[in-house]
Amino acid sequence: MNNLIENSFIATLRMRDHNINLLELLHEKPALATIHLFSGGFFTGASQTFDHSHLLGIRPAQQGGSAHPLKLHFRYTGNGYVLSIKNSGAYYNKLISECWRNILGAVNSDEDNPTTFTLLDHHGKPITLSKIISTHTPVSLVTEDDKYVGGETAKGSPYVYLARTKERSKITFALSILERKVPHANS
Repeated sequence: MNNLIENSFIATLRMRDHNINLLELLHEKPALATIHLFSGGFFTGASQTFDHSHLLGIRPAQQGGSAHPLKLHFRYTGNGYVLSIKNSGAYYNKLISECWRNILGAVNSDEDNPTTFTLLDHHGKPITLSKIISTHTPVSLVTEDDKYVGGETAKGSPYVYLARTKERSKITFALSILERKVPHANS
């Protein structure tokens, strides 16, 4: 149990020339997307508009939007990290999990099976907080089903989402540690 707490921490995820956050903060609320629905190669009806405000995305920094970094609690589970949002606002303490078509977003904290992430160093080796020496560290994120976190688009949507992707689409983030050894329970 002590190892779980000792390997938990609060940090921000950043990219050098892109902002990362919930779409409502990167663009505006509501972040609407009109999606063309297809099933098995067949068109299944008229396009539908969805509110994607709660989904994670990236946006080039020069285009404006939220300059606040995505602040997360990395709760160590022994099998990886469960991530929860620590930015103030409507999504505070929501978990990061797959929400729609491999795309990651904010879900309720009482989710039974949250997505677990493994941190990989620049050599592709799994690491925990005990191996992170620097305050700012380049990392990639991998889900429990060996999918990398990277950028993805959806036909008809103006956004670039953070999603479970193949290795070739992975993003290397700058992980900046803000607090080490944070309490396990709803910190």
